[in-house]
Amino acid sequence: MGLFMSLAPLAQLAKDNLAKYSVYYAGNLPHKEGTDPELVAILDNLDKIYIPNLDESTRMDDDFSANHYIYSINRKYQYVFDTLEIDYKDSNIEWSINKNENSGEKKSYCIVIYPLSDSEREYFDSRGEPTYVLERDGSKHSPSQSDLKDIKEKREILIGNIIRTKQKPVINLQFIYDYLNKSKFN
Repeated sequence: MGLFMSLAPLAQLAKDNLAKYSVYYAGNLPHKEGTDPELVAILDNLDKIYIPNLDESTRMDDDFSANHYIYSINRKYQYVFDTLEIDYKDSNIEWSINKNENSGEKKSYCIVIYPLSDSEREYFDSRGEPTYVLERDGSKHSPSQSDLKDIKEKREILIGNIIRTKQKPVINLQFIYDYLNKSKFN
């Protein structure tokens, strides 16, 4: 019983470390071309990762999940944690991220990128790989090269600053992150 009581806090610290530094770990994870572990790390841990240039007036403390949203210092970016949205005010680009975690189904993401074509939706699987595009009229198609280029450009605008400024952990648990995620991204 004493061993369990001493290991439980260590397990929680490791879990917190893996979430907080997930973007760093994902960036160093060997992965198959076409998958995007950094995107998935951001989507899964938006309320725990380091987000650069936050406006201190909207940041109560480091527990972002307690806040509905926060802004960047220049008020260009808004991060909404309960609905997982990243909004870039200067270009009206917004990612509205819907996680599908129904029992019996694989986790997937729907990312609505405005203003592609009013309400065109990009669907990604749990590896960050684009699966299909849903048009306004309800038709589906595989992402074209043009779609992929557009997604990449908007991804850079919305989350490039998070990826570029990712924090390096003091206690590096890359080996645990790799063990837990390598098969998912290969």
